[in-house]
Amino acid sequence: MNIFASGQPALVEDLHTICNQAGYTHNPEHPVAAVFDFHLADLQAKRHFLENVAADLIFTAVVPCSATEAASWAVNPTRVVGISPIMGGIVELAPAMQTSPEVLAHAEQFLRDIGLEVVRVADGPGLVRLRVLCCVINEAITALADGVASPEDIDAAMKLGANYPFGPIEWADNLTLEVVYAVIRGLQYEYGEDRYRPAPLLVRKVLAKQNMYGSG
Repeated sequence: MNIFASGQPALVEDLHTICNQAGYTHNPEHPVAAVFDFHLADLQAKRHFLENVAADLIFTAVVPCSATEAASWAVNPTRVVGISPIMGGIVELAPAMQTSPEVLAHAEQFLRDIGLEVVRVADGPGLVRLRVLCCVINEAITALADGVASPEDIDAAMKLGANYPFGPIEWADNLTLEVVYAVIRGLQYEYGEDRYRPAPLLVRKVLAKQNMYGSG
């Protein structure tokens, strides 16, 4: 069977490796069994992709918007299912309101067939993992801007005090600030609550195309 993926290159490459190991191909010249949308930060690119792709099964990364909003742009919204970026062999699966029960069942089985552990969650920007993590990062950046502590001390406090594998400032650069901002912006748009307001320093760093550690 054949798959097609578009979006963040590292995620596309990881998916190709996973699918190759499961016996799937990724030849764009052949009919596809499933399409993966890994546009994480660029909402316009995500919309353009979903408006112009057709397949029986379309996975969309639920980062800058809900799966339901993403599905509303698709030619056949019932074929769209939300997922998280794949991390550590685990993927979150979230149906859009338009997703048909048959497609949802097919999607879960497909992900299990390529060797992933699937966790079903409710729809919403960032799903569970990125929603929680990006909110922690946003608060850490706010604390940094307020002069509470240095980036190094914030990271050390959370690694030593909360047993985080990475500090939140370090994690921000690992995820990319564009992705962190996309999740926070999506949550603020979805819920309209001030607790999801992006830290001004985060916004400025994204506009300047800078990391939290260093300039590039």
